[in-house]
Amino acid sequence: MTLQQDNRIYGLDALRAVAMLLGVLLHTIIAYKVNVNPSWPSDNSLHSYFFDGTYYFIHSFRMQLFFVVAGFFARMVYLKIGQQAFIKARFKRIAIPFIGSLIFILPLSIAPFLYYKYYIADALPPAEAWAAFRHQFFRWNGMAHLWFLYYLLFFYGAMLVILHKRVQQLVPAFLKKGMLNMASLPHILVVGGVLGVIQLLFFAEPLVEVSNGIIPKVSHLLYYGFFFAIGVLVNKNAAQLKQIPQRTWLYLSVGLLLAVALFYIIVLQKDQTHPVGLWALKLGVAMQTTFLTFGIMGFFLRYMNQESRTFRYISDASYWLYLVHLIMVSSLQVLFLYTNIPGVLRIILILSITSGVSLLTYQWFIRYTFIGNVLHGPRKRG
Repeated sequence: MTLQQDNRIYGLDALRAVAMLLGVLLHTIIAYKVNVNPSWPSDNSLHSYFFDGTYYFIHSFRMQLFFVVAGFFARMVYLKIGQQAFIKARFKRIAIPFIGSLIFILPLSIAPFLYYKYYIADALPPAEAWAAFRHQFFRWNGMAHLWFLYYLLFFYGAMLVILHKRVQQLVPAFLKKGMLNMASLPHILVVGGVLGVIQLLFFAEPLVEVSNGIIPKVSHLLYYGFFFAIGVLVNKNAAQLKQIPQRTWLYLSVGLLLAVALFYIIVLQKDQTHPVGLWALKLGVAMQTTFLTFGIMGFFLRYMNQESRTFRYISDASYWLYLVHLIMVSSLQVLFLYTNIPGVLRIILILSITSGVSLLTYQWFIRYTFIGNVLHGPRKRG
């Protein structure tokens, strides 16, 4: 890579961190949507379609972008350090935090949801609520926000197989050269079309929800694996790091227009009968996601492509912040149900307290310890 292309990697690193942090915002506003997610705390002090729109918008590109960036860096690191070192590095940074979080973080993240369900939503008598809480707490409750680490492990495994020398020898030369150019509008339309076919064949609804079960779903492996593969392809044709930003505003404009139109149809008019078929909505959402994904990627490559100590720190801290944030977000959402704090202020407090506590614990107990070494590698004080 040239120095200019190396500088653009700073933009991708910042993008990966922002994708993590947007998850905190996403989970914070769920309690205040009009269309509340099942099993999530619902706060009747404030419900607004503004939060439905924000959720819809972020959800349509956040994890897709994350997997694109993950695929890009996965191939880059693989080629730099080799297969065995790559396996060790990914096991250290992904598998160990995933397993550790399942044991130590996930139970604390799930507890507020169980409390809300049995004590508030179901309004069981205290003794019955405690018995139900205790019983469910020690059962499998899904992976919650940790699901993406689980799927990453599958994608890394698939990449190692495909990039193995013996497998590469079996791939026809024309397929090796036929790389999609994400700076080309026709190629972007092809990507959106393929994504639309995946959604048509494997998903019942236009919007793709996460899957946090221990048995991975073929639909989600294909869907998010498709974005991971795109990241790998972009890394293979790294010249696109300069080309993608050239169409930033075109991609963003189209993506935003589609987002507004589809939000109106799918969310605001969900109980109405429309001439637009389900297949058209799925294809529209696929196109929206594709344009937003590469538009936002282009934005970061274009405007956030300089090294910054602040963003470097935020990028380091974002992994820890995302792992632990749900404990505080869900706890505060439930806690504020018993207060007279105005609804909007609740959101501000949740974001502020969660971010503040996460950053302080990161600085004091994580950054320079063995946990920080696992999450992002060693860091020196000063």
